Amino acid sequence: MRNGYAVSALIVALLSIGVLAGAGAVAEVRPKLDYLQAAAAVPVTVLLALFALSLASRAGAVHQRTLGRAGGARLARFARGLAVLALLLAATAALALGVFGLLVLTD
Repeated sequence: MRNGYAVSALIVALLSIGVLAGAGAVAEVRPKLDYLQAAAAVPVTVLLALFALSLASRAGAVHQRTLGRAGGARLARFARGLAVLALLLAATAALALGVFGLLVLTD
């Protein structure tokens, strides 16, 4: 496979999901770190997911420009799906943290 953008998009998309999952796991295990402090992982996840979407788009463009000889079209679509999933998870985490913060504030 000669389409490096597709592989890069997949790696970055997996990394974006891993950052969010890792922050949640660390907040669960470490007693000194709470979920509001782990909320710093949400913007990082969003940035990585947007970067993965950009790389997947470039991979699709390379595939079209080379008339399919570069390969990586399926891998780019899979990476795009994972990046969209990461964006949805980040939005859900942001909403959950917002509600949690509001409950802590009104307590």
